[in-house]
Amino acid sequence: MSNLIIAIVVAGIILGGPLTLFAVIKILARYFATPKAKIVALKDAPFAVVVDWDRESLPLEVFRVRVDFAELVRGGRSTSFSVTFADRASKKKSFALPIELNESDLAMIKDDKVDARTLKQSYFTIEIETADNQATRVRLPKRKVLETLKGEAFVPSSDVETLAPVKPDEWSLLTRVFPWRHAAAAAAAAAAIAPKAEAAEGAPKAAAAAAPQIADFVVTKVWIEPGCIVCDACENEAPDVFEVTSDTCIIRPNAPLGNALSIKAAAEGCPVNVIKYDTRPA
Repeated sequence: MSNLIIAIVVAGIILGGPLTLFAVIKILARYFATPKAKIVALKDAPFAVVVDWDRESLPLEVFRVRVDFAELVRGGRSTSFSVTFADRASKKKSFALPIELNESDLAMIKDDKVDARTLKQSYFTIEIETADNQATRVRLPKRKVLETLKGEAFVPSSDVETLAPVKPDEWSLLTRVFPWRHAAAAAAAAAAIAPKAEAAEGAPKAAAAAAPQIADFVVTKVWIEPGCIVCDACENEAPDVFEVTSDTCIIRPNAPLGNALSIKAAAEGCPVNVIKYDTRPA
């Protein structure tokens, strides 16, 4: 059957001539092309993300860029940050995005004074989120990123828009669990309520806080697969459930599973994806 389909396509190209070939190329480019991403240093920015794609074959509107870094070894380090564009500022052409990182994150990212094993198992993952709720992930070894950052400054072509330097989203870590739009809406709502709450006589400051998220599922079981790198992320997220020891992580005896969202956040925030859990509808 597959040979017949291939034969029909080849015959169509031969009989249809250049126009048919052009149409086939356009269709393949539309459905199989993906945006590319890389980490570079610009002339006036030590850290920037370049997102590049062909607008003709791949019309996109990029709303958000997220960067995850992890050393996938025991006791490794990790960080995550993102930049979200306002709806009307979504990017419809290739761009270079300088990100103003804090000193500790920048030092960790550029640290090359690590052993060969750690360097070999250190990666960046760039996630590109578009207006149609699609996400493309590009994985880059730290070794290659270091080579790029130490080389000559990247000079964008005329097809790549150089954006103004920006700071990462304050709520970027939440987006492993909640869609970023929800987090942004909650932050905006809290900012709008705050002045009114402060002006009201006797109104507690807690009234300015955004409404808590409510899970629509219940966690019934949690376990940890081999491969923990003892990064402490899960215990920081759900200390009643996870306990990080000197060489691994365990589920605490009789751990309460009532806070489903914190367990989900811990699992999705694990840099090596070893935390697993079962659920049922709430």
